[in-house]
Amino acid sequence: MFEAILFDMDGLFIDSEPDWHAAETQMMRSYGYDWQPADQLQCLGGPLSRVTEYMSGCLNGKIEPEALGRVIIDEMKTRLGTATSYMPGSIEFSKLVSQAQIPQALVSASPRELVDAVVSNLDQNYFKQTVAAGDIERTKPFPDPYLHAAKLLEVDISNCLIFEDSQTGITAATASGAFVVAIPHFIEVIESARLKRIESFVGLTQQDLNKWWEINQRELGR
Repeated sequence: MFEAILFDMDGLFIDSEPDWHAAETQMMRSYGYDWQPADQLQCLGGPLSRVTEYMSGCLNGKIEPEALGRVIIDEMKTRLGTATSYMPGSIEFSKLVSQAQIPQALVSASPRELVDAVVSNLDQNYFKQTVAAGDIERTKPFPDPYLHAAKLLEVDISNCLIFEDSQTGITAATASGAFVVAIPHFIEVIESARLKRIESFVGLTQQDLNKWWEINQRELGR
């Protein structure tokens, strides 16, 4: 069985994309820019540094990315720390994984403050480790966050299962060498031997984990 299961956070484990959209729209409109869904799509999957650079460009560089990032972090910290919505089935699946005694980690491109706000709001925290932007030098789309999580958990990344939703995250996950399951919302995912696609966490069982593990081992020639 998988040595560990690693989850992305925003848009995968928690339903935070509406909060990000509201916070970004509110801030950009305060600077006189009409933030549109197309702008939001450009920023999907982060990391925040890329998002704020894009925003600064929309404002013709009048506001520095660092200043924009501070405003967004403060707003999102308030939103996530007071009420967190979860993606359908994510909590239930995490509980199932815990009952199977498989270590779990939350691996995000969001700042540490936001990851901690989410974790502190969990009724039951099944995550043995968390990784946030800033914990390592390079964040997603590089594989470093997932490799770091595997190191913290003391497991072989090739024996890990990663759940992701964005193109940025999927790129990082597949590059890490793990088995990847995508739950995409706004992108097309083409399946491959060690990249599968599902609609949501709802209804996932131990049998699904067993099936993916068998595929993973077969593809690795083990």
